[in-house]
Amino acid sequence: MSRILLKGGILLLAGCTILSSTSAATLRTNVNVDHPRVRLSDLFADLGKGQDTEIGDAPALGASYVVGGPQLTAIAAQFGVDWPDASPLVSTTVTHAARMITVDDVLPVIRQGLELPSEARVEIALTGFKPVAVPVADQAAPTILHIDRPSHGSEHFTARLEVSSASGGQRTAFNVSGTVTMEIRAVTLRHAMHLGQPILPEDVTITFIRIGLIPDDALQSPEDAIGLEARGVLAAGQVLSVSELAHPQLVHRGSPVVATFSGPSLHLTVSGTVLEAGGKGDTVHVYNASSRMVLTGRVVGRTEVEVIPGIMPLSADNRTHQQTTSLPSF
Repeated sequence: MSRILLKGGILLLAGCTILSSTSAATLRTNVNVDHPRVRLSDLFADLGKGQDTEIGDAPALGASYVVGGPQLTAIAAQFGVDWPDASPLVSTTVTHAARMITVDDVLPVIRQGLELPSEARVEIALTGFKPVAVPVADQAAPTILHIDRPSHGSEHFTARLEVSSASGGQRTAFNVSGTVTMEIRAVTLRHAMHLGQPILPEDVTITFIRIGLIPDDALQSPEDAIGLEARGVLAAGQVLSVSELAHPQLVHRGSPVVATFSGPSLHLTVSGTVLEAGGKGDTVHVYNASSRMVLTGRVVGRTEVEVIPGIMPLSADNRTHQQTTSLPSF
């Protein structure tokens, strides 16, 4: 960097006449510049009128370099600066002032861009992030140009952000990446359950669970589990889902029921026999001995099945179920 300053001074000297100073100049030992080119007045105070000029490139934003005594003496001589305190032992540090965009500036923007649930517990970690330098005048918060949200089962994200220029010039853009760990409320078991065991209010609770461990058909409320039965062995702390629970069986194979059908201007009721077990809301088949037809319906109660509109009855003679014709009727 020192060579840049001196070379810049020599180039400028070739095209101009050295001006005489009218007063003794003093050295500035620590200089903060907010422009891309260092001027003579950045290094020396009390210059003569018309003596100021650009002498070289400033450091990169947020960076510094040191100009030593010998180079300062050469610069003063080139530009006719009256500097009586010149010495090879002195030096000055030039810093290109900058505002640093830190993790604390980026995390709130990322959280908003990921559109995370407000009630979730979230931890966002940036990978390999280093503060980004922007001009001091650019005080705007970073904004998101693009963000790739984590896919299902993943926690990794990438994003491109920018800081707008206060002067309307080039904006500062930068990339970030990291992971987002999110926990949301889920219905879980307080203790293990065995096959067919009914779920009671004291068996379930709400727990924060990492979203990647929650099945797509997870229950939304503890009330959704009450009264249902475990389809298999369930572990303590397990997230409850629709596929793991079943309604208690209200009808069994051979149970006598009333099958009802209701339409806009029609209501029919026939007796029949259930061909398979089912709980409330389950779909079962009902055999009507009088018509030798098999109806399809949903279990409403222990003695009632509601025929599903739009599903045509089947002839019992065409079904492959054994013993259909010998099932009792009432």
